[in-house]
Amino acid sequence: MLDAGQAPRPVVGDAPRLVRAAVGPARAAMQRRTGAGSAFASFGEVVQGRRADGEDFLITLPVDLWSRCRAVRGQVAGRSRVVAPLTKSRRAGEAMLRALGLGQGVELHVELERDMPVGKGLSSSTADMLAVVRACEHLFGVSVGREVVSRLFADIEPHDALHYATSVAYNHRRGRLLARLDYVPDFRIIAVDAGGAVCTETYNRDLHYAPRLVAEYQRLYQRTLAAFAARDDAAIARCAQRSTELHVGRTGNGFLQYLLERAPGLDVLGVLAAHSGTCAGLLLPGAAPDVRLERIEAAVSPLGRVFRARTLATAPAGLRLPVRFADPREAISASAA
Repeated sequence: MLDAGQAPRPVVGDAPRLVRAAVGPARAAMQRRTGAGSAFASFGEVVQGRRADGEDFLITLPVDLWSRCRAVRGQVAGRSRVVAPLTKSRRAGEAMLRALGLGQGVELHVELERDMPVGKGLSSSTADMLAVVRACEHLFGVSVGREVVSRLFADIEPHDALHYATSVAYNHRRGRLLARLDYVPDFRIIAVDAGGAVCTETYNRDLHYAPRLVAEYQRLYQRTLAAFAARDDAAIARCAQRSTELHVGRTGNGFLQYLLERAPGLDVLGVLAAHSGTCAGLLLPGAAPDVRLERIEAAVSPLGRVFRARTLATAPAGLRLPVRFADPREAISASAA
């Protein structure tokens, strides 16, 4: 975020241009000692799988869980370094310094706060990395293009597309935007954490999908894009539950299977999976009253830790807007679904 009265920051796109365009502004902003940034989380994924063309994908679900970063700049003799509490956040800070041409003389101290659990499939590490990027933008007076963020993060780990303000379809393994959906459905979410933790990198290292399953995910991908285009929250929830069912069929996740079996009696729109995590989300309409949530929470509390989240909803349901595809050819295949 800019300070009041501060001139707009230069916006830079690809990585080489970032170095050329941002070094001057970065050095001009050296009088600033601290920078602050934040990033929201995605509650699992609406859908995650593989398309018929081999493209791995996920569809994000932005929620009101946040990572916040404070970056403090100091000086060091010789090579620049980043001091951070977590490896991936440190690597994000190092990548920013390299991209800004600040390989010498800078010591960056990174402090993080978050209100989301770690290792649960709620994109905590991506949120941390993006909060570091945002804090560096503030600190050095630059604005980093989304393509650059994708490239930086893809070199670190498979990641969620939290640098897009709404839900998107995204190749999380390669850092590639597939479609901008320009919408976030309005859900209240009852989260149930089965316990333990999952390493995103380990989960994504060796994913196998049988041809039959790929065909199922292709159909589900197209259905989900259509549901987003129609701003149909109930249909989006049904797509999320279908993705959970496919995930259970592929992994044998007994916790998710039990929730799927209980869902009809819980009066929820659907069951949402954190595909590479330990959490599940029970989806309710954004207008659902607290008393309804409390009843469901009481029913599922024996299964694990229960907490609430809410999506960062964008617009009223029922307003149809076009999906914006990163590749125009995808619009043809989606319209044919």
